[in-house]
Amino acid sequence: MNPHRILPLLLFLTALYFCPNLTAIDYKSEIHPILNKKCFKCHSGPRSKGKLRMDSESYFSKRIGGDKPLIIPGDPASSVLLIKASMPRSNDDAMPPPPARERGAEAMTSSELQLIKQWIAAGASFKPGASTTETTANPSEPETEKVFHTWTNTEGKSLEAAFLGVEGANVQLEGRNGKVISYPIQNLSEKSKELGRELLQKRQ
Repeated sequence: MNPHRILPLLLFLTALYFCPNLTAIDYKSEIHPILNKKCFKCHSGPRSKGKLRMDSESYFSKRIGGDKPLIIPGDPASSVLLIKASMPRSNDDAMPPPPARERGAEAMTSSELQLIKQWIAAGASFKPGASTTETTANPSEPETEKVFHTWTNTEGKSLEAAFLGVEGANVQLEGRNGKVISYPIQNLSEKSKELGRELLQKRQ
């Protein structure tokens, strides 16, 4: 293998296999209270500002992943919620915006921002104590012969892994060492996205 390609591949594998913030964050007990205190005043009910309703999981989930995501599972740095909540108080795009803060709205604290960051990094799941960054196979499920495919990301780095399925905005893969990982679909190359769609259709 070309030595100049070894380092990028190792970095890609490290990002997949040793992702930070694997601690499970419980949405109900840890994230919901923060959003309730800091976001629901403007973003709840049918008249929520910007048509962003966060008090209902069914509505909120529509903005997690997808075409216009507020949250990108597994990618806190690119998630609008965390970006805007971390902006300086004087920034007009900050959440809550300066006018709201003048009326008493509170910005998230550093500890609250860290919890939100960990929750997003773990997959932004509503399931109790869930962490979709790392999962294990169900021992009750019958074993089937695994077919390994070459998966590439948008940077051209590749990984040999078997397709397990799709959970939310992440594809579930199993490496040759048996490690089960979850990787954001939007970070896959177009060829790998198409491969995922084909494999998913075969299972339906």
